[in-house]
Amino acid sequence: MTTQVRIEAKAERGKYTQLVFDRLLEEITTVQRKPGEPLSKDVLAAEFGVSRQPVTEALNKLAGMGLVTIMPQVGTQVSWMSLEDALESCFLRSAVESAVVYDLASSPKREAVARLRGQLAHQLDAVARNDISVFHRLDDEFHHLLFELRGMPGLWNQTETARFHMVRVRRLGLPREGRLAVSYAEHLTIVDEIEAGRPRKAANSIAAHIQFNEGDMRRLQKEKPQYFL
Repeated sequence: MTTQVRIEAKAERGKYTQLVFDRLLEEITTVQRKPGEPLSKDVLAAEFGVSRQPVTEALNKLAGMGLVTIMPQVGTQVSWMSLEDALESCFLRSAVESAVVYDLASSPKREAVARLRGQLAHQLDAVARNDISVFHRLDDEFHHLLFELRGMPGLWNQTETARFHMVRVRRLGLPREGRLAVSYAEHLTIVDEIEAGRPRKAANSIAAHIQFNEGDMRRLQKEKPQYFL
């Protein structure tokens, strides 16, 4: 095999690995694949129409994120949910995003506020249609946009892995009547405080918005202990 052919083969395998990884990440974080569910390499390879190698590489990457547990000579499974990991994720997000919105509100810019309000309009539409899947995608985009507007998009990527632990627990509790409207209202308050130039209130608002999830997580652990460590 020539060097060029090897490079092309590696690139092709990398593409398949990413596809498998993205699909499994989505299914695990949205709890389509439940904690403790076995993950057979042969079954997954057949399901995705790929060889075992991309599946192995995707599972190793997910294991590094704490979302998959690989037990040598035993098997691989979706990791059990950890309340401790989720609470640490909640704490990290609260601290970082409070600082981000504090800075945004300290020197509010008209263009930034306009982009945030445009994003809120899409959220309101999803609330009206009670579209949970779309709303949570928009929710992620809203928080990502805050980092982008602060000029720190890379910081979002650095906190993303930790965030998945909280996302899994949050999705386990859905659907919950009225929660989409509450989340939208909290986002609206955050933007209002940014536009008004009230950094402390903006920071407190987003901290309260994120910390609300802590109560949900503790409640879910009691209601669905079979999914937790």
